Amino acid sequence: MSKREKLKIKNDPRRTDSHHNERSTKASYKASSKAQYYEEPGHSHIDVAILDNPQLMVIFKGLQKRDPTTKEKALDALVTYLQDPESVVEESILAVWVQFYPQLASEFSRRLRMLAHKLQGDLFRRFQRQSAKYMKDSVGKWLGGLYDNDKVVARTATVSFESVFTGESKRHQVFQVFHVQLLDYVKQALTAKDSHTLADEKYFSQTDIESKVDREVACGISLFSYLLECISPEAIEEQQYDYAEIFTSETLWRSLTSTDSYLSRAALSLIVQVAYNYTDWLRAMPRYLGRYLISNGLMNIPTGAVLDYLECLVTVTRFYPTAWTPSSETNEPSFSLLLAFISQGSRYAGPRYWHYVEVLIENLPPTILDTNDFSCFPINELTTAFTTGILMESRTVVDSSVDAYMSLLAYFSTMSEITQIQEASLAKAMDIVDQYILISGALGKKISTDNVARSLTGYLRKIIPEHEEFASRFWQRTVEILKKTVENTTEGSGVDVKETVTRWISLTKRVTAVPEELTERIGISSAICRLVETCLSSVESCGGSLPVPAYILESLLKEFFSYVKADKSLLQSVDDFIVNTIPAIISSSSSAHLINVWVNYEQQIDDTAHASKLWESIVQSLLVPSLVETSDTILINLLTSLKPIKSSVVPYERLEEYILRKVEVIFDNSEDTDWDVVVASLLGEGYAISEQIAIEILNRLSQMSSFDSYREEIFFKNLIPVSQKNFKILSAFIKTEEGNRLASRLWQLAESIEDASDPANVIRQRLEGQLNISQTNDRPDSSLFESLANSIVTDVENDPEASCESLVNRSISLWGNANVDTRSIIAPKLLCVGSRLRNRLEIALSKPIAPSVSLVNNIAGALFLISDVRLRSISHNNGQEAYEDESEEDKIKLFRLVSYALDLVGKTDAFEYLPYLDKLHMFLSFQIVSELAKDEINEYGSRKMPPIFGANDLSYSGLDDLLSLTESSNEQLESKIGLFVLPDIDGDTFDVGNHRDVTTSSKDHVGFMQDVVTLIGQFTRQQTVFGFYAARVLANIVSYLVEDADFQLKNAEQFFEKHRLRRSKDLLASVAIFQGMSNYVGAMTSTDRLRNEIASDILGIRPASVSSEGFNKIILLNSLVHNIDDPNFSPFPPNRAIMLLKRLLEIFRERSAENLALRSEIAKLLVAVLPVVKGLYGEHWYRVFNFVSESLTICEEFLTSDEVTPLLFHTLKVLALVRSYQDQNDDIADLLAEDSEIMDALVRILAASVDVKRRSQARLLCDSALSRQIIEVPLDKISDPAQLFPILSVESEPLQKTILKLESRIIPLTQESLAIEAALDTRGVLNIELPVELLSLVMSIPEDINGDAEVEEIRGGGMLDAEMRAYLYSWKLIFEYFENAPFALKTKYAESLKEGDYVDSILNLLSFLLSLTSGKPLDASKLPFTRFDPDDVLESPSQELQWLLLHIYYQLLHHVPSMVRKWWAEIRNRQLSLAVESFTQKYFSPVLIDAELQSVQTKLTETGTEAEDENVQVKVSRVTHEVTAVYSIDEQTMEMIIRVPTNFPLHDVHVDGVKRVGVKENQWRAWLLASQSVITSQNGNIVDALVLFRRNVNLHFEGVTECAICYSILHQDRSLPNKRCQTCKNKFHAGCLYKWFQSANSSSCPLCRQPFSFGR
Repeated sequence: MSKREKLKIKNDPRRTDSHHNERSTKASYKASSKAQYYEEPGHSHIDVAILDNPQLMVIFKGLQKRDPTTKEKALDALVTYLQDPESVVEESILAVWVQFYPQLASEFSRRLRMLAHKLQGDLFRRFQRQSAKYMKDSVGKWLGGLYDNDKVVARTATVSFESVFTGESKRHQVFQVFHVQLLDYVKQALTAKDSHTLADEKYFSQTDIESKVDREVACGISLFSYLLECISPEAIEEQQYDYAEIFTSETLWRSLTSTDSYLSRAALSLIVQVAYNYTDWLRAMPRYLGRYLISNGLMNIPTGAVLDYLECLVTVTRFYPTAWTPSSETNEPSFSLLLAFISQGSRYAGPRYWHYVEVLIENLPPTILDTNDFSCFPINELTTAFTTGILMESRTVVDSSVDAYMSLLAYFSTMSEITQIQEASLAKAMDIVDQYILISGALGKKISTDNVARSLTGYLRKIIPEHEEFASRFWQRTVEILKKTVENTTEGSGVDVKETVTRWISLTKRVTAVPEELTERIGISSAICRLVETCLSSVESCGGSLPVPAYILESLLKEFFSYVKADKSLLQSVDDFIVNTIPAIISSSSSAHLINVWVNYEQQIDDTAHASKLWESIVQSLLVPSLVETSDTILINLLTSLKPIKSSVVPYERLEEYILRKVEVIFDNSEDTDWDVVVASLLGEGYAISEQIAIEILNRLSQMSSFDSYREEIFFKNLIPVSQKNFKILSAFIKTEEGNRLASRLWQLAESIEDASDPANVIRQRLEGQLNISQTNDRPDSSLFESLANSIVTDVENDPEASCESLVNRSISLWGNANVDTRSIIAPKLLCVGSRLRNRLEIALSKPIAPSVSLVNNIAGALFLISDVRLRSISHNNGQEAYEDESEEDKIKLFRLVSYALDLVGKTDAFEYLPYLDKLHMFLSFQIVSELAKDEINEYGSRKMPPIFGANDLSYSGLDDLLSLTESSNEQLESKIGLFVLPDIDGDTFDVGNHRDVTTSSKDHVGFMQDVVTLIGQFTRQQTVFGFYAARVLANIVSYLVEDADFQLKNAEQFFEKHRLRRSKDLLASVAIFQGMSNYVGAMTSTDRLRNEIASDILGIRPASVSSEGFNKIILLNSLVHNIDDPNFSPFPPNRAIMLLKRLLEIFRERSAENLALRSEIAKLLVAVLPVVKGLYGEHWYRVFNFVSESLTICEEFLTSDEVTPLLFHTLKVLALVRSYQDQNDDIADLLAEDSEIMDALVRILAASVDVKRRSQARLLCDSALSRQIIEVPLDKISDPAQLFPILSVESEPLQKTILKLESRIIPLTQESLAIEAALDTRGVLNIELPVELLSLVMSIPEDINGDAEVEEIRGGGMLDAEMRAYLYSWKLIFEYFENAPFALKTKYAESLKEGDYVDSILNLLSFLLSLTSGKPLDASKLPFTRFDPDDVLESPSQELQWLLLHIYYQLLHHVPSMVRKWWAEIRNRQLSLAVESFTQKYFSPVLIDAELQSVQTKLTETGTEAEDENVQVKVSRVTHEVTAVYSIDEQTMEMIIRVPTNFPLHDVHVDGVKRVGVKENQWRAWLLASQSVITSQNGNIVDALVLFRRNVNLHFEGVTECAICYSILHQDRSLPNKRCQTCKNKFHAGCLYKWFQSANSSSCPLCRQPFSFGR
């Protein structure tokens, strides 16, 4: 029944006991015209007029068309119509539809059939009971559609049928009720249908028609098969004639071998069903069975139905074997046809094919295959058929084919009583064994799978019980094969022999799995033992030169050692062989097999002493000097084979020495075996070599490969197997110093290489995986974590190129793999807690502090409170400061450590795993290092600081690194402060006399911060460098706390009194608190009283105590009078202020360079005192001026020393303050008018600023203050303006801008005198050129932008650095010389630029920086590029650079257009050339053209100019960009036009002569050419060209002779022809003659060729 169920579809009606008994006869059914399912093609006979709806009539008329597309559209329209809820659906639609449906359900188009079935279900479901009367007209096609060969169509028909008949019983009832109609449908499908009834050959191909016929026949047969299953026998009996007619149909039987596989399978399934349930029907049709099923089937069955055919054939053979009786209608015996069928193979039918073949042959009747008649037994023919079929199979089917063949041979041997047949069967089986084991013939190579051995074993198991002798002969045959293989092995036999052995072993293993009582009957154990003896003898006799016997021995001992062990004598022979023979022949070609023999043997006997002794013996044999060259491969194999017996061997010293020697030369040799030996030894660590030697090997390899990428790659590649198979030794190595370095290198490479298969990435991933595994054990190991943590921090400290960010990521990865216990251990290491950070901090704080720090730190002059004077001492040795480190490495290491730790604290919870005291000290250290970073930022000033934290971004500088560090520190401070408020600080925290220890117990944030402040107080009272920085941290904390919204003035007063700050001896803490509370200090009564008390104390200090006690008082007082935002704040009463002023000025009665810190603090205090006394007259103002003058003189003397920086800054502030009072105080005004020393000193200091090498932030503050004062100095005080040009190169923006503004005022004044001198220099002896000092600044472009990275940074919105600013400002000043200069001066200046080739350099730079090469230039319209003012404030700092670049380009186009034009013409890059032209024409040309035309009009309106002439009229057209010059001569005119192109000045102006009078053509052209040359070659303008043209005309008509070379009267330099030839008397321009002499390479006259004597 399982076979028949294949024909069912899901939810098909099942068989029931009840059915509807319809009495209709076949004749009456045929009489109904509507019962005809197949009519002439088309539906033209169907009347659609009964439809009332015109839309439906159109749709159904579309169904009458022959075109499938039209029909599909019509069906889609009908579906849409029925789905519309507003559509009217009447029964007439159903009446028409059932006439269309039968043929639509048989259409060629798959979609048409689907739509037809869908609509059938929709309509019948809609009309329910009304549709019953139409059911018989369409039921056949509907249920036939359930078996359509297209699964989608069949599924659609099934769904539509089930949607109408929802219950299983209802569906079953349909088959019962319409039984007759369904039979009619099947009969017509089989008997009435042919190609002419289903399609018109005019419209469809014969192939399509045949396919359609086959589909309809298959549907009919499948439906008939289902009827046989579900219709009751009684009902079938009633319609027996119809069933007989169908079953005897020639169409049905021909369908068995139809080329359509679906049809063939349907017919075959029907036959199988009939064979099971209606066997009598088959017996009545022997002719059909013999002809169609057997004869035609064996010859013509389609490939897709082969399996179904064999199933059918087996079934028929079982139930009706006489069907194989030879038919008279075929001349060929049926068995011959069967053999031919078998020889074709399964034809993709799969393994079941051969099973059916086996069953079929076993069930053949004796008349076809008699196993007891040797004369007729076709054993050879069967063998040939099977062999041919097997050879045609794929590897997935060949096993089942051999299995079937061997099973048949066993069947013949056991079932036949004829000895010859038994012997023949055995011979065929042994032939298969021969071919399988010896891989002989095509069949031997084909049946190479292990399952074939299973088939052969199955054969053996089947024949042993019945034919023990045959089984023994079969087994002995296999043994003889292997024995001959051993005996006949020669040199060179290899792969095939080994494959033979492998197959024999596979077969024998399966045979030994047979129950022992069976195997012993054929002598398996003794045969194996004899084979072992044979192999031992063969290996000994050949000395291991033949690998095959050794391989067989290895295989036998490995798989069948139990048989050997049972034979004591043989076991002793094997032991002797291993102990005595193997060491002697280990270097032979059989070494690999001999090693395996030994290892397998040791595993079996488990004797440690035996294995260890033999291990050393084998190694000694291999390390014989004469065998070294060939022993490496054997040694590798030996080392890799030892693992199974590693517990039985120990490291061998001679082997370790040998491997270490190999390591020393491993990178010098190209042999891979060297690496293989080393890797194998590392994998054998612990038994082949010791752990100590393994670590030494890795250490040497790591050192030898460092700093060499090629060696490193080789090393990592060979380290992969070690990391994968023996991570233990790699872990031990990483714990060493060199291992730490290697681990760091691995991470660096892995981060830079994205390829996951790269060796560095593979090893790193393995390392991370092992870390994770180590933490899941019961006893987690933290030692590797500690080593890796140490390597990370070492990299942070000692590898400046390693990115701190990547190191933090490494730490995060390590932290994530650690468990809680391990985290507690590695947290101090990862966060640098302990000596590492402490030592670095001590080194940094042991260096002298620059006095300039007092200007830029938050507690200002408290710097001078440090008791250790050495730490703020200054030397004056050529500007090299004592505070400058001999090396920046110590600071960089400190900054890297802290930045790394801060980042790690922010991204993990590692800080919480530290001991409490370590947390306190680390937190304070972070804050102190942040203050050191601020000092470092001050130190670099405007200089570009190299990256510190190893960022990959080239635009990222050390300044960004340090700012990031300070931000991180501030974030940590804010996170820790939390709810902590200022009153929480204990009152005795800053009491010098009260020592308070910090507790070690953990506390909340409030308690933590209290302990931090207590710790700070312990350091500030010591007045050390550490105390100074701790005080700065305290100032930050206080400043943060007083910003709290709840903090008020009264809280500040209470805090002041609580801590007794008036009497506090902790000056550093007091200054820090005053500075932190600066917002409240000015309004507090306590601090006001304290200010006056300190002022009074200063008034009473004796001169001897000024530098000590007085100095401290002044510093403390300064902290109380500065940084107060209240504009109405007055620190002292006027009387006290005037007394304090006089006392301060008396401290330095005469100029002295001693105690500059005291002088600077006094100057700072004066800034606070002077506003109080600004309205008071008296001699104290003279003393103030004297103090300023002396201080400036001191600053000038020690300007290169940082010690004067605070003094210079505060002195300049005093000067600025005094100057601001001159309108309010006549004494001050008079002193300013009379005193020139201060002005001179300012100029000298400005000039000397170029010698200052360090430009810290503090020095830049001084430069800004100096700039504000120097700009007020009268210009006559600057005796030599050229001496200021070098100041442009200093790294100070304020000074650079000051020089630009000063020189922009001075240059126009010098130009006036130069213009007069040039006009008077008629003989050309005056040497005028641009200042050399200025040209030296533009000699080369800035070094910082020579690389692409810097160019991209500037393009991306970078700001001006000092070097770029100096370069561009210098060009700006160069063009100041061109501005308003006469033509002669411009020419001289242009020559200066040409000589140095300066213009090309600046233009190349501009083309890059203006992004002309990128195709996206700047939008110049957004900036006023015709001018530049450094003081203008733009939207962003980067715009200053863009503005200056555009302005310089504009000046180049304006003043030296010929040079720009020449540069542009020589550009070889066409893309750049077009970009420059487009950029210039778009933004600059309109401005320049307008300026040129405007200058012409301006000159015309001026009187007394060279352009003025009553005979000349000039007209300017701004529309056409033309200038027309008309010269009147005796009522006639000469006319010239100058045309300016739209892309001026990149393209030349055109000078055309419109009309000439009284002038020769060549002379006229010479005038025009000369006028044009003034503009195009001499950087002149249109006015210069007009002047030249006018003078040429005037001189011509005055009778002046033109030059005989250029035919012009005036030369381009405005000179006349004044060089006369003494021979021919012709005159020449000096310039023209010079060019002639150069080109002719002689000094002869151009006309007469006589020597030129330069006579007049």
